[in-house]
Amino acid sequence: MKRQSRNSKPRKRAVSSEIQVREVMQLERAVWRAAKERNAEAFAKLVPADALMIFQSGIMTQPDYIATMSGRTLEECKMEDLRGHMPNSGTVILTYRTVRLGTYEGAPFPSAPVIESTTWIKRGKRWVAILNQETPIKE
Repeated sequence: MKRQSRNSKPRKRAVSSEIQVREVMQLERAVWRAAKERNAEAFAKLVPADALMIFQSGIMTQPDYIATMSGRTLEECKMEDLRGHMPNSGTVILTYRTVRLGTYEGAPFPSAPVIESTTWIKRGKRWVAILNQETPIKE
């Protein structure tokens, strides 16, 4: 019988965390895709009704965002330096830099790049984005 080393459990947890962080990164991309396509159903599956989004224009709930989705045109969103942190088994925090090109009710989005931060939590077997915040940065 092969004996397990004492360090095998932390290594297994680290691998599991890496896999889950990569999964959540794909979900983050799916949120942006749903926003770009104005797909409220797909957006609501990833971003629950109790989620908050903190934009330069103010704080918005998921129902508010979906209600205004038809007035938004997202032309492009490029994620740079996407990173994930898993402080516990039910939380993943993503950070990345982006510039969003698009309009809201005909007015262009602010052109400055932002740092995005999204907190994902595990509800049952599904990951959901519960908090998103953008912070403008200078180039």
